[in-house]
Amino acid sequence: MKIKLLRKIIYALVPVTLSVTLAGCGLSPTLDLSEEQSNLIAEYAAGKLLEYAKGHPGGLMILEDVDRSDVNPGMQKEEEEVSELLPPLDGAPIPEMPSDDSADPLPDQGDAADVPDQDALVDTPEAISEAPSKPLEEALGISGATLAYGYYEVASTYPPNDTEIAFSMKAASGKELLILHFALSNPTDQDVEVHTDSDNFKVRLNLNGGERLRGDVTFLDNDLMNYSGILTGGSSVDAVLVFEIPEGEEVSSMDLLIVIDGAEEKYSLM
Repeated sequence: MKIKLLRKIIYALVPVTLSVTLAGCGLSPTLDLSEEQSNLIAEYAAGKLLEYAKGHPGGLMILEDVDRSDVNPGMQKEEEEVSELLPPLDGAPIPEMPSDDSADPLPDQGDAADVPDQDALVDTPEAISEAPSKPLEEALGISGATLAYGYYEVASTYPPNDTEIAFSMKAASGKELLILHFALSNPTDQDVEVHTDSDNFKVRLNLNGGERLRGDVTFLDNDLMNYSGILTGGSSVDAVLVFEIPEGEEVSSMDLLIVIDGAEEKYSLM
């Protein structure tokens, strides 16, 4: 009884709804429907609305009232198959993943000792540019004069005791003095004042490609690290750098390193 009454209400409302809707869209001319066409549309709309009416056959149903026996057997089978594929949720152990031991091993990279130490390369002569960017005299802050390496000598005392120089250096026990001689020259015909200040640079000597030796300031008048004097035009004086080396060590190669603000200039002497 209720369903029949609902159908009558829908039959009455559909034409009105259509006319209002179409009129709102601004359609012109107005669409005229016959009674048969209106009934057909109302029948279709009523069927669609009744699909959502609870209690109507084919309409909405409460899930608790559904009997699973009415469910399509094919759907039940699919649910069972999906459940078999899902992992257990009742605390059963999850299957372990296969071990990676069967994977192909990485190619041998060689011993770690074969890889050069990058930190060590920074403090080796190979890490320093072979060609200095400036002449030796410029690196020491000398202007107007030239500086050229001459020769070296090894002694236990410098200068020798038979000289008139008041101050002399003596090697420590088990050590010898390595004295490097340089010619400091004035190539012009005018006097040139020369000053070097060891506060502006550091001197190191790489002997035989091994340990670096540190050059220290001495009280010698001709110490190149702290020299002060006037060179007359065309004159030349002997300036020295003094290092201590192990007694009896042979000299096969020497590289003089001048360090300025952390940057090094390398001068190969022999």
